[in-house]
Amino acid sequence: MRSIMEIGPKMGTFDTIIMMGNIFGLFGSFARARRLLKVIHRMTTPGARIIAKSTVPEATEIPEHTAYHRRNIRRGRMPGRIRIRVRFRTCKPPGFDYLFVSVEEMRAILDGTGWTIARVIAGEAPFYCAMLEKVGRQ
Repeated sequence: MRSIMEIGPKMGTFDTIIMMGNIFGLFGSFARARRLLKVIHRMTTPGARIIAKSTVPEATEIPEHTAYHRRNIRRGRMPGRIRIRVRFRTCKPPGFDYLFVSVEEMRAILDGTGWTIARVIAGEAPFYCAMLEKVGRQ
């Protein structure tokens, strides 16, 4: 298994990339998402697609979540950027960033990366699936 940061053309060429289960969130940040989408652009065929599921972060009324979103915005981060730390007994590996994005935020991330949203399939709120299409050259 590899980290998402290790993807690259040596892995092969793909027609379709499937990012279900909020895997789009592993990009972790706006800048990292843009950088990795450009890498994915180089390792996919013309007309390739990405099927990406995400969650609209603002679609909550839970006070702790909305406070977290506001804190992120004050810190210059996207509202749906979270830090995950998994611990088990004495094992405490470093945490990692995870990113939930609205459709509009996904569009902003995609701008200039060679990808566009071709279709959005709304799921039960707050979930959606975006069909991304490869456009242009990178």
